[in-house]
Amino acid sequence: MRLPLLIAAMLLASWFELLYAASPTRIVTGDIVANRSVTLATRIMGRITRINATEGERITGGQVIVELDDTEYQARLRIAQATRERAEAELAHRERKRKRLETLAQNDNVSREAIDEAIYALEVAAANLKAAQAEIELIRSTLAETRIKAPFDAIVTKKYAEIGLVTQPGQALYEIQDQSKLKFRARVKERDLVHIKVNDAARITITALGDESVEASVIKVIPNGDDRHTFLIELALPDHPGLYPGMFGKAVFE
Repeated sequence: MRLPLLIAAMLLASWFELLYAASPTRIVTGDIVANRSVTLATRIMGRITRINATEGERITGGQVIVELDDTEYQARLRIAQATRERAEAELAHRERKRKRLETLAQNDNVSREAIDEAIYALEVAAANLKAAQAEIELIRSTLAETRIKAPFDAIVTKKYAEIGLVTQPGQALYEIQDQSKLKFRARVKERDLVHIKVNDAARITITALGDESVEASVIKVIPNGDDRHTFLIELALPDHPGLYPGMFGKAVFE
């Protein structure tokens, strides 16, 4: 009695599988995500002296949103500039001395060893000047890090920076999102993946908007499954009022 029931169950399961595979409609659930999301952090240690953006605020690419105390780095820069001036003076002095010795050497009034020493001193002076210039460039690069800028137009979603806070290298200061374009991201089962291709159209219904739906198209299919055998897809959403990252919805593929 059990064997016929088992066979019937297997046949029924196979029938459902065939019916599902033949069905033109496929539904996947997912969330709206921003076009880009990044965490802004500092690369240096410093005390925050000014904050120019808060949560929910729109910022533009290149805008300075956090300023760190640069007093110490400005002092280092002045020292490095003075070192470069000294190296320039030393190089000019060594160049004049070498020329004088070469003139004297024409009349055999100076030894070859003295000329070699002059050339060596000139080369050392030139190397010292290069090192001084490199130090200036390094300090200027560090100074630039005291002004944290937005990499693109975005909206501030989280703020960790506070005036007076002493930052550590790599410490998060802001989380920002580029919401100029929104995407619908979902994970689909492996049996559905073979039926979904880039540029396929779908209608997406966002739970927060009730029965209202929007047209979308697949822009990305990542062919790498997780431990649950699901695969990530992304669909481009049109401009539509009321859509925000984090909203839940479902995509229907016909």
